[in-house]
Amino acid sequence: MQDEIKEYLRLFFTFKNPVFLTIFFAAILSAFLYLFTKYIVVPLQKKHYLEKTEIELKNARLVALFAELDPDPVIRINAEGIVVKFNDAVNQLGENVVKEGKNIKEILPQIDFDISSVITQEKTIRLFHNLDGKYYSILFKGIPLLNIAQLYFNDLTARKLYEEELERSQKQLKDFSKYLQDKIEEERQRIARELHDGVGQSLSLFKIRLQQSKEITSLLSANDDYTFLLSSVDSTIKDLRNVIYDLKPKILEEMGLGPALKQLCNKITSETNIRGDIIIRGMDKRLDGKLELYLYRIAQESLSNIVKHSFADCFSIQLFSVNDKIHLMIADNGTGFNFKEKIEGISAKRSFGLINMKERVENFKGTFKVDSSPGNGTVIMIEIPTTQTNEE
Repeated sequence: MQDEIKEYLRLFFTFKNPVFLTIFFAAILSAFLYLFTKYIVVPLQKKHYLEKTEIELKNARLVALFAELDPDPVIRINAEGIVVKFNDAVNQLGENVVKEGKNIKEILPQIDFDISSVITQEKTIRLFHNLDGKYYSILFKGIPLLNIAQLYFNDLTARKLYEEELERSQKQLKDFSKYLQDKIEEERQRIARELHDGVGQSLSLFKIRLQQSKEITSLLSANDDYTFLLSSVDSTIKDLRNVIYDLKPKILEEMGLGPALKQLCNKITSETNIRGDIIIRGMDKRLDGKLELYLYRIAQESLSNIVKHSFADCFSIQLFSVNDKIHLMIADNGTGFNFKEKIEGISAKRSFGLINMKERVENFKGTFKVDSSPGNGTVIMIEIPTTQTNEE
């Protein structure tokens, strides 16, 4: 039995045995890889890491060095937030504002985060601060290799003043636009009253006196000139009534926005043969008088544009109230247009009617949107909150 085992082992541990040969070469290869990794790969990795660390350290030191030469204020702090160094430009922040050994949070109280974590994680944070009458943008940058953070100050005072002045100018322009629109409406109503009480009454009286003049009626009733005169007076009175209605729609004042829009829609359809549909929902209560007038003027301007420019054969108006908001939508199937060009383009292509509509809506803190493109019709969408009045 022992002889058989010896013979078996002798046959196994021979290079003629493929299994033994495989195990042998595998062991040789494993040993080679181990030695190669230990004495070649690992040292190279360590060398690469050291070189990388050294380069990063040099870069960090260069950043710190360049900060000292920066024409804008730069402050360097440690992980505890203590000022350890700053450049000469820091004097721009004010005399004795920054001192070595002072905690940065005494200078910038809005720093409410963990400075050490920012440094460790190499984060960059943007801050804004008013200091000694100037407005600064501050870049807070962690540098883990040096275990410090640097704060780079950028004086935005001039830009801030410009933005504030621009904002004031825009508000003044908006207020002036609102004032001008109100004055235009007041003047429209004044002219409408003058036309009604002056020219309108005179024409009506002239017609009555003309019809009641028995002495000439019997002589001229069959005369073409007399008939033409009466017809002209009737036509003039009708035109005058249309002008007065456009200036001051009586139905809007007496019955509200819904009935006024229905009448306007019917008027456009009867005069132009452009089919119009109107849908009104949730408008049980009257709106603020000025808001009703503004929305009516917007619809009036929109329908005028449809008649003059769109080549549409139908239009629709939807007016409804949902969640304390008034929604007005006016659509047509006409030629459409480039909205951006009409609002922002050169003067020759800009539509001041659209700009006026937009300003009216914005006066009531609403939104004005137009969906239109050449060949695809136009949809005007207006949304105005009813829980707030227009700006005074």
